[in-house]
This record gives sequence, C-alpha cells and structure tokens, in this order.
Amino acid sequence: MIVAVTLSSYIYSKNNKQRMYYKNIIDSSSNIVVVVDKNSIIDVNETFFKYFNKYKTLEEFKMEHKSISDFFVKDDGYIQKENNGKNWLESLIENPKNNQVRIVYNSKEYYFSVGVSLISPKDGHYSAIFSDITKEKLYQKELEHTNITDPLTKIKNRYYYNVQIKKESANANRYFYPLSLVIFDIDYFKKINDGCGHDVGDNVLIEYTKLISSHLREGDIFCRIGGEEFALILPYVNKADAYKIADKIRAKVEEHKKIFAITMSFGVTEYIKGEDLELTFKRADKALYEAKNGGRNRVVVR
Repeated sequence: MIVAVTLSSYIYSKNNKQRMYYKNIIDSSSNIVVVVDKNSIIDVNETFFKYFNKYKTLEEFKMEHKSISDFFVKDDGYIQKENNGKNWLESLIENPKNNQVRIVYNSKEYYFSVGVSLISPKDGHYSAIFSDITKEKLYQKELEHTNITDPLTKIKNRYYYNVQIKKESANANRYFYPLSLVIFDIDYFKKINDGCGHDVGDNVLIEYTKLISSHLREGDIFCRIGGEEFALILPYVNKADAYKIADKIRAKVEEHKKIFAITMSFGVTEYIKGEDLELTFKRADKALYEAKNGGRNRVVVR
C-alpha cells in the first residue's frame, strides 16, 4: 500500500514519460488504486476493473456512478458512504484507523482496508488504495461463528448466552425497557437417550430447535446452554408477555410429535434493574424446577 501511494504521488509530479512508467507499475498492483477528490473519482488502475468488471473504462463507470462509495455497505465498524454529514473520504482523512470497508458488487461481497494520501494539494486530489482482505475477514467470521454456535443444533451456545445477557441487561438498565429470561428443557430426555439411543436424542434436539426458532421474533435470542437445556433472552418483553411466548412454544412442541413426541417445561422471570445476573438466572431456574415438580409440560413464572 505504501509503495502504491508513493508511486501515485510520482505520477502527479513527473513528466509524461515517467508518468506512463509509474502508471504501468500501479496498473500491475493487486490493490485497487483510485485518484479522487472529495466529490468524484478521477482515475483508476487496471485492478479496479477486475472487481467492477461490468465496466471497461472509467468513463463507462462514471456514466452510472459518481464514486466507488456507491457500493459501500452500511455496517457497524466499517466506512460508510456518508458519516455524520461527511463523505467517506473526509471521514477516512480525519480517522485513518477506521479504515475498513465492505463492498457488494454483482452479488459478490468484498472487504478492503483503505489508505489515503494527498497527492495534489493544489487540486485537492487524493490517492486511495483498497487492499483486499476478504479471505482474512471471511476466515475471521467463520471462527466467530464457530465460537458462538452450538455444533449440533446450529443455534447459539452458552458462551453467546453469557455475552448477550450482559449486553441486553446493560441496555435494559440504560434505556429503561423490560427484559425477560426463559429457561426450559425437554421432559424425560434421558429416557429418550437411554431407550432409543443418542442418535434419536440428537435428532430430537435438532428437530425441535428448528421448530422453536420458526416461532421466535427477530430480536429474540435462543441459546442451547446445556445438554437438553435452553435459554431465551427476550428484550422489550415483561414477564407477563414472556409467559405467553413460553406457553405458545410449549403448546407447539407438544403438538409437533416429529421424531419423538416430547414435552418441555419452562421457567420465566423478568430481569430486575441493576441485579446480579446470576440471581436472574437462578430465579428462572427455580421456576423451571417448580414446573418440573408440578407435573412438567407447563410454564412457571417467578
């Protein structure tokens, strides 16, 4: 990236023969190199067209787009086309450490780190070097997904539950909205494993987590926190409404009867502002224990 920035500066300062020489070097770069001002794109290297392959020339590109930023995807932690009234170049100049961008073009997703350098103070021209970090980002996302996903059921795991309950309780404290927790498990699951084998038990877990997932809201957080034990974190839901959600799931599970007919027991509680999260969990767990002792296949609220 440093070499490309240096060479692009030379192109602006040397004679025509030297400009062509350095332009050829930049064209051979595997990075996208663009010359821009704060309003438009002025020049690009050949690598630009390897990514934006619908276009053969910059003129063709500019007939449809003013800037490469037209393809920036809005995503937290990435450069945006507009940031608090400033365009992407101004934001990057002011905050060069926030230098990653996500681009989607022709149904393909790319990630780049971007560096800018002023190459013509008189004209206000900058070189922007886009270095492809897609492979690294996708590998990082795969690792993150593995760390927070239960390998059997593909829902979130205990680690993710611990992270999210802290995050949601902090938000509930700050923004004064209700937050409920539901702990539940499969009734007599040991009998299924012992009587039918662990393969059947695994298939039951897979089947019924899919069923439950299909009846949740977008913001609900569904995690497997033990062998046959699950948790639902319900932001913006008080315990009365959490009871209704849990009872709806209970009924759907009882009706389903796929792989093996099962029932589930549920413990419901509402987070009390400022309390230790361990107390919240214990209260929900105690409600689950009461549901078990009360005959199973029921919802208890505490």
